[in-house]
Amino acid sequence: MSMDESIAYWRDRPRPLAADLVLRHLMLELLRHVGPEQARALSYATGVRLATEHPLKGIDKLAEMETAIQHFLAIRDWGWVRMEEREDAVDFVHGCAPLRAWFGEAGLAWASALFEGFYAEWLRQLGAGERLELRQVDAPKGDDDLMRFRLMHESRFTA
Repeated sequence: MSMDESIAYWRDRPRPLAADLVLRHLMLELLRHVGPEQARALSYATGVRLATEHPLKGIDKLAEMETAIQHFLAIRDWGWVRMEEREDAVDFVHGCAPLRAWFGEAGLAWASALFEGFYAEWLRQLGAGERLELRQVDAPKGDDDLMRFRLMHESRFTA
């Protein structure tokens, strides 16, 4: 291995412990200047941007989407997703996200919007109509940290 290859190896190697510490303190500082609604909006926008930079392509079925997302999450160690088809909706159940490690206990309330942004943008990319919406319907709590996002017609959220 050459010196350049060695430098590239060490530069590109993941540093999860350092990232957790930086993210937590970065967001604590941000929260000194903005409220949780703005932090949630920032998290959502970040999820949209990441999904835009990592689009899902060539997917026609929910099972294919679930497999593609599982792969995306697994290589980043961002947890897992399970899609559950309901009578009038599709739920995205996301578990083992590193949100608590990244943002601390207080960040769970708004940081989950990161994954809401991912899923909403990927659904938009795959042709979900304008009247379909994805919203978080269950936030992480307790020890399981499960999040639930629901895709359904916009009118069903207000009914």
